[in-house]
Amino acid sequence: MNRKKIYPLYMIVASVAVFIIFFIIPSTIGYIYAFTNWSAARTNSLKFVGLDNLVEVLKNRKVPIAFVNTLIYAGIKTIVVTILGFVFAYILNRNIRSRTALRTVYFIPAIFSALVVGLIFTAVFQTRHGTINNILNALGIDSIQWLGSRWSAIFAICFAEIWRNIGYAIIITLAGMQSVSTDYFEAAKIDGASEWKLFKNITLPLIMPTVNVNILFSLIYGLKMFDLIYVMTSGGPGNSTESFGTLIMNEMSAGRYSMSVAVNLVFTILLVAISGLYQKFSERWEHIE
Repeated sequence: MNRKKIYPLYMIVASVAVFIIFFIIPSTIGYIYAFTNWSAARTNSLKFVGLDNLVEVLKNRKVPIAFVNTLIYAGIKTIVVTILGFVFAYILNRNIRSRTALRTVYFIPAIFSALVVGLIFTAVFQTRHGTINNILNALGIDSIQWLGSRWSAIFAICFAEIWRNIGYAIIITLAGMQSVSTDYFEAAKIDGASEWKLFKNITLPLIMPTVNVNILFSLIYGLKMFDLIYVMTSGGPGNSTESFGTLIMNEMSAGRYSMSVAVNLVFTILLVAISGLYQKFSERWEHIE
């Protein structure tokens, strides 16, 4: 090993200091409020209430709904984005015409903010004069209240989120496919391997680390979904499409500040636990050259 190429440890001091000052310290101080009686009516002379807020969070009827919805959003997004990203990347990695233009087209939705995407799909799924309902009406089918019931609203939100994020999955998977040496394919073709065997025994095993990155990113950001839900339904109707993100926001907007922080603390623990478990088990099917 050429030690001259290794960066000295003091090079990380600045980045670690910034991370601690602007992330670790504010987060730690923020979570302390979860154990107080902080609210809109009480911003001074706060009192330590122990685990009362966390107990109340676990008793809150909105939390199970937010928990289930969050898992639904994350699960659907992770599965669909990973599969479609892989399929489109596999197609776009082949020698076809206009593949560069197609890559650009598929990535365009990723450059839009969640606010813009939310406004677009709110208009698309609107009950009156919405794009989809206009098409259904033209076919003689009655309008559907897409954002007016739980499951249709969840479908609309997931559809918008998948449309927005599939570009990232395609680019990441495509990069993994292009990093696989062509020598493997040439040797396998000489031995008479079919297209399916090339995919099953070479492409898929060698890009599993890339697939795992896609799954992990989709899972984490799926669990953290907030802005798109807030724009399209604000957690409604009622709290039927509530996620942990919108629940935190709605508790804060209602003036229950300590409860909002307590929900955030529970959500952070859940997020770290799921991410850690996935990282642990995903290493089993990664191919290491």
